[in-house]
Amino acid sequence: MNTIYWLWFTLKEELSLKTRIALLEKYSNAMEIYNSCNFDDIHKLSEKAKEELLDKSLDKARTVKAKIDAMGGYIVTIEDNEYPSLLKNIYDPPYVLYMYGEHIKWDKLLTITVVGTRIPTIYGEKVTEFLSRELAEAGATIVSGMARGIDSIAGMTAIKCGGKTVAVLGSGLDVIYPPEHADLYDKISKNGVIITEYPPGTKPSRENFPRRNRIMAGLSYGILVTQAPKKSGALITASYAVENGRDLYAVPADIFEPDSVGSNQLIRQGAKAVMSAEDIISEYPYIDIVPLSEMKREKINKEWNNTIDLSSLNELQEQIVKTLMNGALHIDEITRGTSVANFEVNSELVMLELMGIVKKLNGNIYELI
Repeated sequence: MNTIYWLWFTLKEELSLKTRIALLEKYSNAMEIYNSCNFDDIHKLSEKAKEELLDKSLDKARTVKAKIDAMGGYIVTIEDNEYPSLLKNIYDPPYVLYMYGEHIKWDKLLTITVVGTRIPTIYGEKVTEFLSRELAEAGATIVSGMARGIDSIAGMTAIKCGGKTVAVLGSGLDVIYPPEHADLYDKISKNGVIITEYPPGTKPSRENFPRRNRIMAGLSYGILVTQAPKKSGALITASYAVENGRDLYAVPADIFEPDSVGSNQLIRQGAKAVMSAEDIISEYPYIDIVPLSEMKREKINKEWNNTIDLSSLNELQEQIVKTLMNGALHIDEITRGTSVANFEVNSELVMLELMGIVKKLNGNIYELI
């Protein structure tokens, strides 16, 4: 089984990217590299790297596979039919993907990566939710990094309306980051798939995320940046999109808004300005996607709303939660929906925040988590 040999190969920490590429130019796959004992003609191969290649123990590979099997995940190598064909064609594709969730038929999907700032404004949140919902309802699959802010809004919205979503991690499958997204992680695994190139136990680190971003770009036909400041990880994903011939989209915003300087700059540099999902969907008439049915959306919304245990809330808290089920609202709108004094609503909103049910946004606007 070649999976074990690919794990053996990718778990060699002393092998640089150039060395891995050189090895795979000489040998057709990881098993051939494993079976070789002469690497003298590999350019600039360090002694430590040579020692690693001559270490033929498969124990570490078998341990990693056992961990993935135990958590209910699966491993896909670049040789497997299940490997996403779009990703295979980028520069430096991951040789091994660790996956948790559904087995995806990638060639039948219109995958669109949605990224942006981790600290969005109300405008950024609203436009991300609006476009992600439209894309998901049209039948597109949302790809994100499950990060705070735009990424999580995109993934959560796709699930809420019954769509599919893919999350790419900068850590091992068993390390959920950020930790508060454990519930989102669980929902994505049941309505799509979690992907990483990092073995179990890998902690998130600064250098992991740019490499994670190249996978997000590689998995998708197009990358949508909904809101990004001048310095943003989303712009790294956008640069990978350009390098690998992917379509780049951005949402126009207030030119005086610092949080949108990066996304506005992308439009100036040639990204297509997007104001509706149709601006994106219309670019792919050759991909046969199936829109979500109204019946399925209603079923998913009902299931989602039922995840909140209303029996644990007092009467006013239950009223507030039901009022917010249709979307984020200003505290004055919530008060009108409950017919009680503003200070009472405010007090219960604080309690709901502490309970992890409600989140406060800028401008006294609240939404369900």
